[in-house]
Amino acid sequence: MNDFLKIYTVAFYTSKEIIKSKILLNVLMLGLALFVITYVAFSFTYGEASRVALDFGLGILSLSSVGIAIFIGVGLLSKEIENRTVYMIVSRPVPRFSFILGKLLGLISVLIINILLLSVLTMLCYFLAGGEYTSLISWSILFTMIEAIIVLLVVSVLSLVTSPTMSVLFSLMIYISGHAISETKLTTFAAKAPGLMEVLNFYHFVLPGFYKFNIKDFILYKQIIEWDFIFLTLSYGIVYILFLTILSIIIFEKKNLD
Repeated sequence: MNDFLKIYTVAFYTSKEIIKSKILLNVLMLGLALFVITYVAFSFTYGEASRVALDFGLGILSLSSVGIAIFIGVGLLSKEIENRTVYMIVSRPVPRFSFILGKLLGLISVLIINILLLSVLTMLCYFLAGGEYTSLISWSILFTMIEAIIVLLVVSVLSLVTSPTMSVLFSLMIYISGHAISETKLTTFAAKAPGLMEVLNFYHFVLPGFYKFNIKDFILYKQIIEWDFIFLTLSYGIVYILFLTILSIIIFEKKNLD
């Protein structure tokens, strides 16, 4: 129980520190952008204003969530090491796994708050444009949340083994590749290059396939999705989150802080 209290304490002060950095102001700016887009949709579209508002809203929600995840994840330990606070914390009876798990939970909580606020603004714009609620929208928001958490954990893991700049660059590469891998495997060039296809299959097996979490097409056009797909995608995301969390703990346990 004592370890749970330590994890909670680290998570609480981590989230409090990030919120103090006024990161939530991005919600206000993105909210204004969404309202402008909704107004444009009303003015220049006929009968499709709600679909345009939802398309832009979910797109902005996804990109902004990933941007926030990278921004807060890259500073997982850099500030603590720079201010030497990490040495004081781990020198006390605070296990390393409690510290790193608390930090990750604190970052994830702030990320979730941002996504929920942006989701409310997205839905408000959608309803103002005359849209109607479907359960697929909620699933899309949940998958966006899972995608952003995975990005956060990816950049956090990389920040433990490389510099902040390199961790950001590698995270962006992994994110872009994770969305492009599915379409790349379907190209004629990849089909005619067995060696390349093996590399793509290896990547597809090891690194996150972010394209799995993008269900906008199902919402905007197909308007139906199989429950098997939802269950498998949800399970995939949860397993990947647990894997990256455990990997972060293992790396930090072995990390030399001197």
